[in-house]
Amino acid sequence: MTGTNLARAISIEEPAGPDDAFVVGSESPPFVEIGGPSGPIFSAPHKPVVEAKKPEPRAFPRIAAPAPAPLSPAVAADAAPAALLSVRFHDAAPRPAHRPGTGPDAGLVALHFPDHAVSSEYRQLRDEVRKQLPEATSRALTFTAAAPDAGTTTVLLNLAVTLARGGQRAVVVDTNFTRPGVAAKLALQAGPGLAEVLGQHLPLPWALQPTPIQSLQVLTAGAPNDHTAGAVGRDLPKLIAQLRQWFDWVLIDAGVWGVVPERDATCSAADAVYLVSREGDVERNEFAGLKTWVKQLGGSLRGYVTTRA
Repeated sequence: MTGTNLARAISIEEPAGPDDAFVVGSESPPFVEIGGPSGPIFSAPHKPVVEAKKPEPRAFPRIAAPAPAPLSPAVAADAAPAALLSVRFHDAAPRPAHRPGTGPDAGLVALHFPDHAVSSEYRQLRDEVRKQLPEATSRALTFTAAAPDAGTTTVLLNLAVTLARGGQRAVVVDTNFTRPGVAAKLALQAGPGLAEVLGQHLPLPWALQPTPIQSLQVLTAGAPNDHTAGAVGRDLPKLIAQLRQWFDWVLIDAGVWGVVPERDATCSAADAVYLVSREGDVERNEFAGLKTWVKQLGGSLRGYVTTRA
């Protein structure tokens, strides 16, 4: 057979049966051998054609929902009716601290609640002070404490409100430069005040501020500097003398005794010095030493005021 006839025989020859066909899913693929001794040979392993079967869907057993357990007749019969829930709200939210501009402090009971029992105690304090100074036309009182947080500013302001409500002209002078509290408790401007007046930056009348009580005015502490303490010792007595001419009562908040020695040395410019203390601190050595110190500086110690919450 020539090359031409051989090519024709190859081109027209077709597989004779299924054994020579490509079997889908056969484990051994067909192979082609070229250049054998008898010419090209096409062969494949003789295996039966196996059709691929699709797997049957797996069936899962259905589980029935459990039936609710029946109540015994005795339990069902004894079941009590639903009880109504009673509630009461107890407010435990913290209250915001007092800020200047929101009104006078709530601790000024003589201002907010003049008929309160505590306001009555301040009226008794007013009467006791009047008995001690019956002949004076204008009285200057200094209030000081042996320890912080004794309530000095609160006591002084409540007394001042009580005096002013009785028709007396009163002025409060805040000399507590380290912890001034008068302006904040009355919701007033912090300055200008005493520090500016003593520094000759402002005339005294311009520094006085009105309050919600018509007959009560305030000289706040202002903004002190390094020279304020010396000016207090030198000029505070003269300032008190000036205020006496305008007011019936001059109440001086002197803060804690011993913090500003120059201020303590001016206690003799007042008609009376009153010590403010918490009730449990009266017997402490600091309080007893304070009474002796006031007398040594020429102050007229006329009593003390105890506070309790």
